[in-house]
Amino acid sequence: MQAAFRAFGSVSSQLSGAFDALRAEVSQLRGELALANAGKTQLAGRLSSLVDSLPGAVLVLDAHGRILEVNPAATEMLGSSLVGEKLAVVLVRSAVSISGATDHLELRCGRFVNMSRRPMAQGGEVVLLADVTESHLTRAFLARQQRLLMLGELAAGLAHQIRTPLATALLYASQMTITDRTREDLNRCGEKTVGSLKQLDRLVNDLLAFAHGGAARETVDVGALLEQVAQWLRPALRSGVRLTIRTQAPDLKVRANAPSLVSVVLNLATNALQAAVGDLDLELLARRGAAGRAQIVVSDNGPGIPAHLQHRIFEPFFTTRERGNGIGLSIVKTVVEAHGGSVCLAGTGPGATFVIDLPAEETA
Repeated sequence: MQAAFRAFGSVSSQLSGAFDALRAEVSQLRGELALANAGKTQLAGRLSSLVDSLPGAVLVLDAHGRILEVNPAATEMLGSSLVGEKLAVVLVRSAVSISGATDHLELRCGRFVNMSRRPMAQGGEVVLLADVTESHLTRAFLARQQRLLMLGELAAGLAHQIRTPLATALLYASQMTITDRTREDLNRCGEKTVGSLKQLDRLVNDLLAFAHGGAARETVDVGALLEQVAQWLRPALRSGVRLTIRTQAPDLKVRANAPSLVSVVLNLATNALQAAVGDLDLELLARRGAAGRAQIVVSDNGPGIPAHLQHRIFEPFFTTRERGNGIGLSIVKTVVEAHGGSVCLAGTGPGATFVIDLPAEETA
């Protein structure tokens, strides 16, 4: 019995010591837990304050799309009493239009917002509505300014394009005032004048059609097109200017709007005539390029274009002539690219050589 009591007392002492140690450890853990909770509470408070101060609207949704929490910016943007409602219902009530592709919303209050959605690990999602009203208005203003600039370029380009047929019409009309002209000569001058005026009318209509992307296309023989250009050029040729038309591929055809393509070649040829001071050799060449493509080459032996300016010649409104408007070559580039082609200044020799590269149409 005494031995048993001694053993019991020893075990009790051990248990008491273990209990005291456990109680001390529990007390320590409680202190650490209290510190952790305080840190979490502080962190939660900071996060809550940060969310409340965000300029964008933040909405927390459950798995069914119902709003659980919102920040003040969301209440200001979408109205009060949002908690408990479905986001889809709120958007229908508050938005004028919604673009599903970009989640871009126009609100009834006149503001524009972008909506971003992110899923949460525990279910539901977070929705952010960012106010982009200022950037939207800025983009709209820039787009309007760009349209006005394009309208100005179109008007300037139209004025530039009509110079050649207008000069031809004036030339033949002036010939009709000479008293010793025969009736045959008068009839010929009248026909040429009327033809030039019709060309002006077609040119205006085609340029306007190109502005809307709707110019009619047809199969055009490139050699015949160059002959048509030559007919417009010959009345304006001065003494000392030699015009040559060559066709290396007689069956070369393209799918194009013929009057617009004629005006493009006329532009390049007219530039060569205006730049030359003395004698000039001007050549219009039709040939096949790489991969069977069609090429129109306009070359001359005039003063050429300085190397330091060659990279700028297709820029709108860039010109080195005192009375030039700098729109001719930019219109050339626009029209050629509308036909699926390209235009470039080629070669480094004397004079200037422009190469128009276009998709060739297959011939039977």
